[in-house]
Amino acid sequence: MSKNPVLDVPLREVLRPEIALSLQHVLNLYTVGNFLRAWKSPRSQKSIEQLFDDATQARHAAQVCATWLGLPVVPTSQLVGAWWRGDDEEKPATQQISA
Repeated sequence: MSKNPVLDVPLREVLRPEIALSLQHVLNLYTVGNFLRAWKSPRSQKSIEQLFDDATQARHAAQVCATWLGLPVVPTSQLVGAWWRGDDEEKPATQQISA
């Protein structure tokens, strides 16, 4: 049985840079796999939540990563702040095509 390549995705490629760097330097979490393994521990979970803007963002990030692996996750109707890489960047304006 082969390992899922999602587990090896660096957190810096999915999380906002300041969150990814904090996870790397404070908790030594570098990949999605490291993040999900740490998330299983209530003590680590609390530490991870403190590095996001709020605990809701951390839980949402863990749910999304788990979903990428095909794990069943209960959807939430809560509005969650930006934690994705690129969420904090300005979106490019769409170009209009003139005929």
